[in-house]
Amino acid sequence: MNKGTKFYNCDFQVHSPRDINWSGVKPTSDEDRNEYAERFVLACRDKNVNAVAITDHHDLTFFTYIKNAANNEVDSTGLPIPEANKLVVFPGIELTLSNPPCQALLILDADFPEDQFTRILHKLALEPNPVEEASTQPTIPIPSDVINGIPDLHTKLNTIDILKGKYIVLPHISKGHKGLLRRDFYEHYKKMPCVSGYKDGSIPDNDQGYLNIINGQDRNYGFKSVAVFQTSDNRKETFEDLGTSTTWVKWAIPTAEALRQASLAKESRMSINEPELPQVFINKISVTNSKFLGRIELELNQQYNAFIGGRGTGKSTILEYIRWGLCDQIIGSHNLENQSEILKRRQVLIDKTLVPFSGEVRISCIINGIEHIVKRNSVTKEIQLKIGTNEFSKVSEDEIRRLIPIQAYSQKQLSSVGVRTEELKRFIQQPISNELNDIRFNLREVSKNIKLAYNNLIRKKEIQTEIVELNLQSKSITEQVENLRKSLKGISEDDKKVIQTKQLYENEKTYIQESRNEIDLFKNKFKEIQLSLEDYPNLLDSGTAIQNRDLIDKIEKEKISKFDTIKSKLSELLEQFKDENLVELNKLISDWATLKTTFDASYNQIKEKATSNESTIKEINNLENRTREITNSVNERLTRIKELGNPETNFSEQKDIWYEFHRKKVALLDNQATQFTKLSNGIIKAEVTKNISIEIIREQLVNSFTGSRINRDKIDAICEQITQSENPMETWKSLLEELRLLAEYRITEDKPIQLPETKILTEAGLNDGNREKIVELFKPENWLSMMTQEIEFEPSFFYSTGNAMEDTIPFAEASAGQQATALLSVLLNQEGIPLLIDQPEDDIDNRAINDITQNIWAAKSKRQLIFTSHNANLVVNGDAELVVCCDYKESSQQTQGEIKFEGSIDNPEIKNEITTIMEGGEKAFILRKEKYGF
Repeated sequence: MNKGTKFYNCDFQVHSPRDINWSGVKPTSDEDRNEYAERFVLACRDKNVNAVAITDHHDLTFFTYIKNAANNEVDSTGLPIPEANKLVVFPGIELTLSNPPCQALLILDADFPEDQFTRILHKLALEPNPVEEASTQPTIPIPSDVINGIPDLHTKLNTIDILKGKYIVLPHISKGHKGLLRRDFYEHYKKMPCVSGYKDGSIPDNDQGYLNIINGQDRNYGFKSVAVFQTSDNRKETFEDLGTSTTWVKWAIPTAEALRQASLAKESRMSINEPELPQVFINKISVTNSKFLGRIELELNQQYNAFIGGRGTGKSTILEYIRWGLCDQIIGSHNLENQSEILKRRQVLIDKTLVPFSGEVRISCIINGIEHIVKRNSVTKEIQLKIGTNEFSKVSEDEIRRLIPIQAYSQKQLSSVGVRTEELKRFIQQPISNELNDIRFNLREVSKNIKLAYNNLIRKKEIQTEIVELNLQSKSITEQVENLRKSLKGISEDDKKVIQTKQLYENEKTYIQESRNEIDLFKNKFKEIQLSLEDYPNLLDSGTAIQNRDLIDKIEKEKISKFDTIKSKLSELLEQFKDENLVELNKLISDWATLKTTFDASYNQIKEKATSNESTIKEINNLENRTREITNSVNERLTRIKELGNPETNFSEQKDIWYEFHRKKVALLDNQATQFTKLSNGIIKAEVTKNISIEIIREQLVNSFTGSRINRDKIDAICEQITQSENPMETWKSLLEELRLLAEYRITEDKPIQLPETKILTEAGLNDGNREKIVELFKPENWLSMMTQEIEFEPSFFYSTGNAMEDTIPFAEASAGQQATALLSVLLNQEGIPLLIDQPEDDIDNRAINDITQNIWAAKSKRQLIFTSHNANLVVNGDAELVVCCDYKESSQQTQGEIKFEGSIDNPEIKNEITTIMEGGEKAFILRKEKYGF
C-alpha cells in the first residue's frame, strides 16, 4: 500500500454495550466482550465501514476490546487480514456539556496510549463506572466550573502534555436536542475553535438554511464554514444502524490531526457519498536496477502523486521509466531522422541508465479492478504482460499502448503543443481512441469487401464486353457458314436440309453444356458450404462463467440440433449430384448424344460427297470449329457471370457502409470537439466537420494524374472546391464518382461518343483534353485505391481572447503560456487514463497557478495525476495525496540518488522537504493556511 492519503468510510459515533440505552445483551466478562467485539468487526466488514470511533458517554472502557478484535481479525480462511485493510478504531468519548448545553465528540489518535485515558477523564472530572459493570454511569453534564465553553475545553485538554495535537472536538452540529445550532447559540458557534462537527444521521440536503450555516454563508453564524461528519449513533446489538450514515474521510495516518486536516480541506478530503475515484491507475513501479537510483520500489496513489526534489535528483527519470515501461509514444516520431528530441533523450536515458545494469522496468496498473503487470527488459527488449491471475505472455508495444494508455508530457512539451497539429489532434482523439479504433477496424473490413465487389463488378463488365465481341464474331461466322452452305453445288434438297439442321444441333449442344455447367457450379458451392460447416457450431467454453446455466445449456442444445439438421439437409442435397441420382438426366443427354452422333455421321457423309466443293467444305469446317470455340468461350463467361452474382448491388451496399462509418467518425470527432471546448472552459474552440484532411487527397490526385500534364494549379483548384464546400465529405464523394466514370469509360458496354459530364473537374478548369488524358491513364485499380483510402479530418483550433467581442485567434498565435494553461485545464477536466506531466509549472502562466490548483482538486477524482514539480503551490495547495521526495544519497558527490521520503503533505518529514527545497515552499504553506485554514 502506498504511503499517501486514501479514503476511509467512517462512522464516528458508535456506542458499545456499556451504553445505558443499549438494545441487546450487555456482556460483562472479558470472554463475552471479546466475542461481541469480533462480531462488531465482522459487521463493519460486511457494511463496508473502514473506520469507527467508539464514543460511549463519558466512558472509554470498550475501546480496548474493539481495537484488539480489529487487530486480530482473520478472513474466511483463517488468514490474518492485511494491515492496510484492518478496521481503524479511534478512541473517543461523547461529552455532554453544561456550557453551552450541547453534546460533542472527543476523538483521539488511533494509537493514543490507553494508559493515558484516565488523565483525560480526570481532567474533565469524569468518574466512569468500574470496568466490570455492565453499563456506564448515568450521563451528567460536565459542570461549567470544570469546562466553561468549547474554547475552554480545548484549553483544558491542551494542558495534558501527551494529548496536545492528538485530539479533535466535534460539537453536535444540529438544530435539535443537544445541538449547537439552536436559537441564541450563534456566539458559541462563531467562537468555537472547531473546524468540524458531527450530526446524528444524515446531513439534510433539503434544508437550505442548515447548508448555508455549515458552508459559511450565514451572517448570524459569522460566515463560519465547518465540516460535518454524518454518524449512525448505533446502540443496537443487531448492528442495524451501524454504517447507515457515514462520511468518507481521507488520511495517510489515522490521527486526530488528519481528521482536522480533512475537515479544513473538506472539498478534497471528505465526502458524504462514496467518492468517485479513478478506475484506471498505475499503482506500482519497480526497477530492478539502474545507474543513478539503483533499485526502485514505489507504490503510487490512486489520485494525485507529486514527485519533488532538487535539480537532477531523479524525479524526471522515474517519470520517464514509467512512460518507457508502458511504451508511451511521442506523436510524430516514426523514424530516427524525425524522432523528437524528447524521444531521443528518453532512449539515451534508457541506454545509459538501464542497459548497462540489465535493468527491467515493471509496472502494475489497475484497470477496473483488474491488475495488469507489464515487464519491459532494457537489454532483450522483450515486453511481457500479465492480466489478473493469468500467466505472463509476450506482447508488442502497440498492444500495451492500446490496453494501458496514458497521457504524458515531458518538460515544456505542453507549451510546444500549439504548433504541432498531431499533438493537438491527440486531445480530441485519445478520449475516444477505442471508438475510433473500432471504426478503423470496420473500415478496413469494408475496404476489403469494396475491393472484392468492385473487382467483381469490373470483371463482370469486362466479361460482358468480351461476350458482346464474341457474339459479334459468332454472328459473322454463322452468316458466313450459312452462306457457304447455300453455295455448295451438287447437293440434293434432302442433303441441304441436313446441312441447315447443323446449326440447330449446335444450339442444343450449347444448352446442354450450360446445363452441365450449372449442375457442376452448385455441386461445388454446396461442397464449399459443407466444408465451412465443419467448424460450426461454436460451443460455450466450459470455463466461461455464466448466470443462467440451465437456460444456456438448452439454447446450446437447440443450436447444435439446428446445425445437425442443416448439415443433414446439405448432405441430402449433395446426394442429388451423385451419378445414381442423375440417371434420368444423363440418359436423356445420352439419347441426345446418340441423335447428335447419327446426325454428325450424315452431315460428314454429305460433306465428303461434295468433292467439287472441297475448298468450301474445308472453310465451312474451319468456321464451324471456330464457332464451337466461341460458343465454349461464351458459355464459360456466362458461367463466370453467374458465379459473380450481382456485384453492382453488393458494391453499392458496401460503398454506403463505407461512407456511413465515415459519417459516424465525423459525428464522434465533432461531439468530442464540442466536449473539448467545454473542458477548456470555452477558451479553446475546435472545429472538425469541414476540416477534411485535404493533403492526403491532394497527394492522391497528384500521384494519380502523373503523366496527364494536369498542372498543380488545377489540382489545387479541385482541392479548394472540396474544402470550401458546405460538406467536404459529400463533395469528395461526388468527385470520386466523376473519376469513376472516367476510369471505367473504356470498359463500358455501350461506349458513349462523348465523355461523361464531370461538374467538379470542369469547374476546377479541366478541359476535354485533360479528361481524355485521365481516361487514358487513370485505371479502375487507381480509382479503387483512391476510393478505399480512409478519409481523415484535421480539426482546427482557435483561442478565445475573452474580450467583449468574443474574438478568437488561431490557437498557434496564442502565447506559449496561454496555450499550455488552456490545454492543462482541458487535461485536468478530462477523465479516464493517468495523466503524467513533468514540471507543468514550466509551461503555464504563473498567474494561473491558483486556478490550476483548484482544477487539480476536482481532477484527481476523475483521473490519476502523476506530476513532478518545483512549484510548492501545485503540491501543497493542490493537496497531493502522495508526495515522493527524491534526493542525493550524498549531497557532496551527487552521483547516486534515492527516494528519501514518501507520504502526504501532513507528514512532518514531507513538509520539511517541501519548505526546504521547493520554490516558495514555506510561502505555499502560509498561503494554504490563510486560504484554507490548514
